[in-house]
Amino acid sequence: MPPFRPLATLGNPPPSPPFRRALSSFGLATALLLTPSLSCMAGTTASPQRSTSDAVTEQAAPAPAQPVQPDEPLARLTAQAKSGNPRAQLQLGLLYEEGRGVPQDLRRAETLYRQAISKGYINAMNQLALLIDSGRAGTTGRGEAVRLFRKAAEKGNGLAAYNLGLMLREGRGTNKDWPQAAYWLACADVLGEPRAMKDLPPLLRQLSPEQRKKFNARLVKAPLPPRVQPTGN
Repeated sequence: MPPFRPLATLGNPPPSPPFRRALSSFGLATALLLTPSLSCMAGTTASPQRSTSDAVTEQAAPAPAQPVQPDEPLARLTAQAKSGNPRAQLQLGLLYEEGRGVPQDLRRAETLYRQAISKGYINAMNQLALLIDSGRAGTTGRGEAVRLFRKAAEKGNGLAAYNLGLMLREGRGTNKDWPQAAYWLACADVLGEPRAMKDLPPLLRQLSPEQRKKFNARLVKAPLPPRVQPTGN
């Protein structure tokens, strides 16, 4: 069984190797026949994001999707969040979650993430899912974390696709499903998440012939939106 890897947070790793080249080393003939019409390959690769912390813990410690800059003082960020700016709501939530410049307040962070999510802000979906999976949110059911990861992944968020793949691989908050896990890790790689290549190859080696058929069938079907949104949204 592949080793457990905690859920990832955004860092600034180097670009990943090409998806088709990575899969070809495992003799997946069906995957090699994929065409650009596959929707998980239709989006542009997201540009690398910076983070104030690259640390990854077993509790999936989150990191900012778009770090707060020195020219964004707390008062301005708070005002923007109150006015309904979803990016500011995410950023302010991160400050409260991590206790940076404000007293740590996980409930306040969760509220701000949910406000940003209500406006469709994709990174907030991933961030709230991480908070829930860590057991620090008011909602403790990991099933909601899986749903949030899936929703963000289906909108083209590479990090959420990667985290969803890990949840499916480990059976965290959902039934263990290695073919589905491999599919989402593959999509995460295409969507610009380099860490997917640390987990996809060993998982592919563990698939049975029947599981590999299911994985290839899912790749061909690829029910993702034809125009995905970059991870930075």
